[in-house]
Amino acid sequence: MKKLPLIEFLKKEEPIIADGGMATSLYDKGFYINRSFEELSLVEPHADFEVSQGFKQAGADLISTNTFNAVLPKLEKHGIQDSLEDILKASVKIAKDVAQDDAYVLGVMGPLGLVLEPLGPLGEEEAYSHFETTAKILDREGIDGFNLVGFHDLNELSIAVKAVKAVSKLPVLAHMGIQENLKTSYGHSLQNFVKRMESLKVDVVGLAGEVGPSGMLSALNVLRPLTELPISLLPNAGMPRYVNDQYIYLCNPDYMGKYAKRFLQAGANIVGGHCGVSDAHIKAVKNSARVASVSEVSQTFINIGSSQSGVDLANGNGQENPVSFAERSKLSAALSRGERVFSVEIVPPKGVDFVKFHEGCEQLQDGGVKFVNIPDGARAVARMSSLALATYVQRHFDIEPIPHLTTRDRNLIGLQSDLLGCHVNHVRNILAVTGDPPKLGNCPGATAVYDVDAIGLTHILSNMNAGLDLGGGSFGKPSTFVKGVALNPTTTNWELEIRRFKYKIEAGADFVITQPIYSIPAYREFFDRLGPIDIPIIMGIWPLVSLRNAEFLNNEVPGVVVPDWALEQMEKAGSNKEEAVKRGVEIAIKTMEEAKGIVSGFQVSAPFNRVDVALEVIHAL
Repeated sequence: MKKLPLIEFLKKEEPIIADGGMATSLYDKGFYINRSFEELSLVEPHADFEVSQGFKQAGADLISTNTFNAVLPKLEKHGIQDSLEDILKASVKIAKDVAQDDAYVLGVMGPLGLVLEPLGPLGEEEAYSHFETTAKILDREGIDGFNLVGFHDLNELSIAVKAVKAVSKLPVLAHMGIQENLKTSYGHSLQNFVKRMESLKVDVVGLAGEVGPSGMLSALNVLRPLTELPISLLPNAGMPRYVNDQYIYLCNPDYMGKYAKRFLQAGANIVGGHCGVSDAHIKAVKNSARVASVSEVSQTFINIGSSQSGVDLANGNGQENPVSFAERSKLSAALSRGERVFSVEIVPPKGVDFVKFHEGCEQLQDGGVKFVNIPDGARAVARMSSLALATYVQRHFDIEPIPHLTTRDRNLIGLQSDLLGCHVNHVRNILAVTGDPPKLGNCPGATAVYDVDAIGLTHILSNMNAGLDLGGGSFGKPSTFVKGVALNPTTTNWELEIRRFKYKIEAGADFVITQPIYSIPAYREFFDRLGPIDIPIIMGIWPLVSLRNAEFLNNEVPGVVVPDWALEQMEKAGSNKEEAVKRGVEIAIKTMEEAKGIVSGFQVSAPFNRVDVALEVIHAL
């Protein structure tokens, strides 16, 4: 007998059984995590077939393609992006060979592995294109429906749904990953998830992964009253443990089976599994489904109309009023009063000896400078932590630190943790920077993270200042950070710099520090194109100390342009070091004199940590 179309099958009152975790099942077969599991559909098709066949024999009605990571950004990490279409076609063929006429094939699509704007560098149009490419091939190869799983960002999930619906009329099952607090890692709630997916007219809403059976049941009790759509639950087999060089999920099949019955009685329509869920788990789920009385649906739902569920956390309701800009730090107070700000940049040491850094801070304090800038791994060179030094300065000097924080070296968890650590140590000023690629520095084999860029980090800081986490969920008392961003007015790519700078302002930047400027006409020309802005600008100044130094900055430091006239001035000093420093100071002073009416202050770099040169420039103004 010919099977029903999937859309009709999904409307059945009987429980529907989905399969389990493809990747973890392949891992159990001995394929290690440092490779693309999706590529196995091409190079080890028997392994892919055996896993899917095991799920079907266990009772799965829905068979997933091995395509969770089959999108260009993820395949590029393994250097197999040119195999995208071949991988998709091979995986669909294997799933269809397993499903035959008594099961359905779901084309699986997962997240891209890149953070979308405004947090990250990936634009919505580019994300849409990636999803569309995968969806077209899956649809063409004859799947029965789409299964979107592993998403935490509702914006990314929405883009994926739109891309799928633009190229296919097949049913769409949309799953969100939740944590124990019943929200995604981005802070999106179940209410927001349902509202968004219903507006996009998906066919099934569901939850996949991150939590085990117990947490999934708690989520279902909230989710079921929110929608009349079929609900799919794909829990993890508990939390993984790393034992003897292997990841092991400790949730046994009997436990999964018991919860499958509870899921069905509480209103779930589709039950399967995600990470760690094997064919043995699915067999237990199938057995429970046979004996479960689906009509005995639990009525012990959480009251969605209660005050607990009705709070709009995305707007920070119930939180303290954010601290005003002028009250957050000495820097913000000075900028609010319209004072001309002077800061000196001192580069952290490469080793444990920070005597020169300490002495430099003493010089600044004695010289009446109120602020010190501390770079974070500038030019991708490993140095002492800017945040740790900022804490040291905060505790030992009457000057206020402005540490740089790069997104190159920290993932989203590390960034937020470090920022919270800064806050408890009363470090309030943060200059958000993306960071140079590791290949430019002294550890070229290091891995760059770049979960977000400087725009995304500014967005995170703004959320924290509203008492909100990454995705807009409340975390309690707001932070009081003063958010700085970098700007390069002398770049050759004005269009890109202007676009990114506007994004930084939209993300909530409080002040700007520019790259070192040597040409005020070029600076003015940039801002003529940019248009008016309403946040303070602190101009970067780097006193030159030699012709070689000038040539190095001009040719080897990204974003710095030393004009010909300045190079000619430094050349005139010849080999006379004192004369070279004198000319460098004169160039810096000349630039600052021309700019003092159009900027809020100056960040003067201490060339080669010569604080005396920076102070000479400042005191001459």
